[in-house]
Order: sequence, then C-alpha cells, then structure tokens
Amino acid sequence: MPVTLTYVKPVTGPGPATRPAPAARLGRGGRRLLVSATVSRLADSAATVAMVLVIITRSHDPRLAGLVVAAFALPTLVTGPVLGAYLDGLRARRALFAANQVLLAGALTAVLVCAGHVPGAVLIGIGLGAGLTAPVLTGGFSSLVPLVVPPAGLLRANAVDAASYNIAGLGGPGLVAVLAAALGAGVALGAVAAIAGAGVVLVLAVPMPAAGPPGATDPLVTALRDGLGLLWRDRLLRATTATTTITELWQGLLPVTLPLLAVQLGDRAAIGAWFLTAISAGGLAGALASERLLARRPAQVVIIGSIAGFGLSLLALAFSTHLGLALVMSALAGVADGPLLAATLKVRQHAVPARRYAQISATAASVKTGSYALGAALSGLLATALTARQLLLTVAGGQLLALAPMARVRSRPAGRLRPSRDGT
Repeated sequence: MPVTLTYVKPVTGPGPATRPAPAARLGRGGRRLLVSATVSRLADSAATVAMVLVIITRSHDPRLAGLVVAAFALPTLVTGPVLGAYLDGLRARRALFAANQVLLAGALTAVLVCAGHVPGAVLIGIGLGAGLTAPVLTGGFSSLVPLVVPPAGLLRANAVDAASYNIAGLGGPGLVAVLAAALGAGVALGAVAAIAGAGVVLVLAVPMPAAGPPGATDPLVTALRDGLGLLWRDRLLRATTATTTITELWQGLLPVTLPLLAVQLGDRAAIGAWFLTAISAGGLAGALASERLLARRPAQVVIIGSIAGFGLSLLALAFSTHLGLALVMSALAGVADGPLLAATLKVRQHAVPARRYAQISATAASVKTGSYALGAALSGLLATALTARQLLLTVAGGQLLALAPMARVRSRPAGRLRPSRDGT
C-alpha cells in the first residue's frame, strides 16, 4: 500500500476523447496482479463446486459435502488477521502467495484420491489444512491493489478486482459443470487442482512492493490491536463489515441448495452448477458497472441497494417453476450483487491507512469467509429438514435482515479515491 488512502472529490475532466485508456489506467503491474488474482480465485471457486459433486457422487451425503466446504473456510477466522498483519510488514510476500497455490492444489488432489475411500473426518481435516492460507486469495490480493495501481485507476481497479470474483465464479462452476457432465466429477476436480498449481507461475510475475518504508513494521500484537480497533471505531467500516458478513452466512447455503433445487425442478444435481454460473455472469456485469455507479452514488447506498436486490431476486428464484426461469432469476440476482464488493473496497480504502490495509482486508475477508463456511455447514444440516425452495427463502430473508447494521450510519459522498504519498 502506498500509504494513507485519501478521499478525493470527483472532478469534471476532459471529454472521452482525452481520457486515458482503461488498460493504461490500471498499469502493467495492476493488470498482472488482477490476472493472477482472477486465475487463483477461479481455482478456489471451482474447487467448492467440484468437491461437492465428487463427495455427493461417491458418498451420497450432502451433509458431509457441506462440512468439507466449511472446513476449507473456517481456519481463516484465525489466520486472516494474523496473515494480514504479517503481509503489512512483510517485504518478501511472494513466497506466501505461491505457498497458498501449492497448498490448494495439494488439498484438492488429496480430496480427489480420498473421497469415498476414507472416513469423512479425513476429508474435513484436509479442508482445514488447505484453509490456513486462504486469506491470501481474498484480502491478500486486494491489499496489493492500491500499491501497484496508479491513483487515477483505483476506482477502475476496484471494479475489476470485484469482477475477478465473478469471472472466477462464472468460469469455475461452468468449467466444473462441463467436465463433470462429459467426463465425470473426478476429472473436473483433477482439472481444478491443475489450475491451482498453474497459478504459482502467475504469482511469480506480480509486483509486490512493501506498504511502507524499511523499518516501519510494528510488532504483531500492536498491529493486530490497532487494526481491529480501527475496524470497530469507524462506524461505516464496522457496519459494512457486519452487513457483508451476515450476507455471506446465508450465501454459504447456495452451493448445496442450488444442486438440490435442480433436482426439485426435475433435472440432475450437476445443473445446480449452472445456477451458480448464472449468478456469477450477472455479477460480472454488475461489478464492471460499479465504477460509474460509485462515482455518482455513496458506497453505503450502493451496498444497501445491492443486497436488497440480491435478496429479492433469490426470493423470485425460490418460486421459479422451470429451469429457464430459474436461470434468468439467478442471473438477475448476480447483477444486483455485482457492485457490492467494489462498494465495500471503497469504504475500506477511505477509512484505512495503508500500513494497516492488508490486515483490515484480510480480517474482513476472513470473517466473511468464516461466515460463509458456517452457512455451508448449516446447509447440509438444513437440507435434511427443508426443501430446496424453503432453503432459498431462508437465504433471501437473511439477505434482507443483513441490512440492519447499515440503517443508522451516515453515508459518505460519492467520489474517487486515491492513495496519498505521505507515508502515514
């Protein structure tokens, strides 16, 4: 991180003919970073779907599938704040990013070999081990954005960073659906493991400058105390983190719920991957539109509108009666959800100084990932008591209830963000 991230009001500039090209605004380092982040996240996104299909196919136990998905995410609740604080002071970060890719590839290979042949507890243990470095995929990559992207491109970079999750969510489940339908779930999981391994090469090409001058690193305990204190003191940052964490809890039910919905609609469970793909396709469009939206509307307003739209779309999805309509409603849900991450990043970049940015990013991402894991674990349990439609109604209602923390927080005006260079 360059240093403190400072809010800058929007200005009326020259017309489109004199604006820099979008690619130039990201910079060469920014493009490399975002490509690497997208491929790494694609492997992670595809892994969830592929593991669910392999475990359900071999064990016919959706509860175990939900617990393994949860196990991949739960360790981040502990490792996120620590890894974030570590990244803020680390001058040689690349090894940690590469290690995460290797660990993910190894864990997926282990699940592929072991699923159906070992007790479920072994698979859960593999997931727990693989989740130790997972915050690198979320807060780690995002924390590098203000460091490598030119100031004028920060809003664009936020939009592309948010879109990378949707590209990953679109390509990952889509790839799994195609391979699983044609060659089997095992082949799909093996291909995902190979993509995770290939991500190491991309990580080696990403610029990873330090967040501050040499010798500026605080002790780990001090960094953790200051970062978590800031996360609590800033009201909009706190409300945004709480709201998005609650939304993730309920979204954790979707990887198990949507395959069950496909079955309830009279098709195969593998078709559920296409519902996730449709959500990601819509989310990609919404994320790419977020740059202009956030230049004109306060981030808080965008967050509220995004979550409300997502919840209402899932409500409509729950009442869909055939596959085509369900796919359309899934895509609309994605469009609504698309701007949410970019708006969250804008809130974070406004409130957090650069020397704490990796920690705040990793902490917030880890709490949300842990919340998602809890939802995934609940999905397997609830699936034995509720129908897929009832599960979706639960998710939709949870999205609307998640807006409560935002109710009394004053919004900040729309505008651009840029990193300052004052070293604070």
